[in-house]
Amino acid sequence: MDHLLAIRTFQRIVETRSFTKAAAHLSLPRSTVSKNLKALEAHLGTKLIQRTTRSIALTTEGAEYYRRISKLVTQLDETEGAMRDIGAAAKGRLRIDLHSSLANFVLMPVLEEFRERYPHIQLALGIGDRPVNLIEEGVDCAIRAGELADSSLIARTLYKDRLITCASPGYLEQCGVPKNLSDLENGHNIVGYFSAATGEAWPLRFRTRGEDKQLGAFDISANDSAALISMLVHGMGIGQTHASVARRFIESGELVPVLEELTHRQFPVSIIYPPARQLNARVRIFIDWMVARFSENN
Repeated sequence: MDHLLAIRTFQRIVETRSFTKAAAHLSLPRSTVSKNLKALEAHLGTKLIQRTTRSIALTTEGAEYYRRISKLVTQLDETEGAMRDIGAAAKGRLRIDLHSSLANFVLMPVLEEFRERYPHIQLALGIGDRPVNLIEEGVDCAIRAGELADSSLIARTLYKDRLITCASPGYLEQCGVPKNLSDLENGHNIVGYFSAATGEAWPLRFRTRGEDKQLGAFDISANDSAALISMLVHGMGIGQTHASVARRFIESGELVPVLEELTHRQFPVSIIYPPARQLNARVRIFIDWMVARFSENN
């Protein structure tokens, strides 16, 4: 038995919750993954994983073993990664995942700077508003707005963002500028966003007289954040988006902020990634470049 390979096999099964996905990550036949796990269990003299036709579950011993070997494998991977990276040029494929509005209106305008500096890194952008599991789907890092929900991941803040309520000049000329929430609710078309994963509407958020208010009745909505911007620019109504996303359209005059005194919600935009054992030179380079690049302008 290749002891280290067997340990890595067990770790991948746990993290991907699938023998098939573990095999793909390790570039091994599925039968070899099963064989490695059986050999490891025989070596330890205990069952680590309970399997059914639909799912896998850790035994008590398996959970404890995973906790202990994860620390050891992390240290080993960090050491090996540091050795490989010494004197090596940054090259290879880098998979990044981010929402469509952040991709099109925040990252794309500056991405050529990174390409010029690191021409041997091949970028693969996963663009969309569907949430992804970084480890299961082989994503190196992701850019996300809001607080980090998964505590097993690491986040580095790129900048602080805020919501902005806006509409096109043509729409405001035709329908008027709302002075308060009553005006907005009773006299305007509301453009909204709903989750691509759950279908849940994300309400417009305001704060007035010390109280939080939400408006979730939409006249038109999309489950793609870039499409939301397009609807606003084309005069379909009033909606909310990120200030960093709307900045270029406000500067060009294509969008106009409204109800600014009632729109106060702030949140971080971060780059997130799995723990250090997943990192390699190109991931570290991209993360450090992003942090430095966006700290310059925010």
